Amino acid sequence: MKSVINASLFNVAWLICVIFGDIAAVAVSAAILLLHFFFISRNLSEFPLLIKVFILGWFVDTALFSSGILTAESEKIFPPLWLSCLWLMFATTLNHCFMWFQEHKILAILVGFISGPTSYFAGCQLSDIALAEPQLRSLLIIALLWAVIFPVVLSWASRLNAQPSMK
Repeated sequence: MKSVINASLFNVAWLICVIFGDIAAVAVSAAILLLHFFFISRNLSEFPLLIKVFILGWFVDTALFSSGILTAESEKIFPPLWLSCLWLMFATTLNHCFMWFQEHKILAILVGFISGPTSYFAGCQLSDIALAEPQLRSLLIIALLWAVIFPVVLSWASRLNAQPSMK
């Protein structure tokens, strides 16, 4: 049941962050982090994993904006805060609703390859962010990135599971 709640919280956060932007993203992220650590995981040693994924996400999205693969009307070179909050919310799923993928690396690569660009494409349809033309090339680059990112962050989560927890 906790995995279903975890997945649901992530999906609600994704939608709120994308549609309502920075202020809503910070508020919903704070609320979901509280819910996460009170009801889903009482393992506080998970917190460094969340920060690590958040930082990785900021660098990945900054590279996508800097290279022009992602663009915004305001010609940003840094990702908006709401996009970075999505990485933090994504990190809350790695040891919960996505834990199964830690032992199934090939499927994690495939899921990353498909779900990464799908998420960015959907986000671009609902926000002021756009994919560079040709979109197919931009989506392929994001797919290749996510085919690596998803298994990597899952391995970080798996290593955390091997350590004694700090409850």
